[in-house]
Amino acid sequence: MKKILLINTSNRKKTTYNLLLSIEKILKNKGFKTEIINLHDYKIQFCKGCEVCVLKGNCFIKDDSSLIMKKIVESDGLVIGTPVYLNNMSGILKAFIDRTCSWFHRSEVYQKPTLLLANTQGSGIKSTLNSIEEVMIQWGVCLGGTVSRNGRNFNRPIEEKEVTKFIDLINSNGKSYSPSFKEVYTYNIQRTLATNVFPVDKDYWENKGWIDNTYFPGSKLSFVKKIYGNSIYKILCKVIKPIK
Repeated sequence: MKKILLINTSNRKKTTYNLLLSIEKILKNKGFKTEIINLHDYKIQFCKGCEVCVLKGNCFIKDDSSLIMKKIVESDGLVIGTPVYLNNMSGILKAFIDRTCSWFHRSEVYQKPTLLLANTQGSGIKSTLNSIEEVMIQWGVCLGGTVSRNGRNFNRPIEEKEVTKFIDLINSNGKSYSPSFKEVYTYNIQRTLATNVFPVDKDYWENKGWIDNTYFPGSKLSFVKKIYGNSIYKILCKVIKPIK
């Protein structure tokens, strides 16, 4: 049975949490096992910006971030829900995301179906979802769509049609996913860094068999996107010189 992890990043169990519950109900009806966690129940320290996780592979900070990351890695699908605070995600979600910096270089959640949820009484839905989506592209997940609620409809439960794409991606293990040009571009930035800059990245990418690919194996990639990705990679490898 596939397991879906739903993350509530609000300090309260109100609107965001209730919307996650409505998504959870749909997923359970589809036969999935689910778990909802609340970020505020965990100890999450701020990133120190030391780059140890990037350069050596492990973060030295002792808190619950690694536990949450492990839960995400072990899940078959991910739902992230946040209220809108000043036109962006909640502070604790940003703090946690900062701690996942190594996933930009060596993704452990590549091709994981992911659904984003945001709600607000006012404005900021678009900017909030865009901000989180940028991170998800860097993580290399399969974007399963977005769901939102505002002051006019924040009490309306999520409907099944709003999460159909996400469910389809879970059932196909992400194999039906077709990345955007932006996702292909980001992948090839990471690919270049692995080739020319970071030895830890290079070992990881070679072990995964990614270094010679235009995008994560198994995705649906058109001929045009393959040409585009490989062209970006060749250009960047000339611009970003190997570190001696």
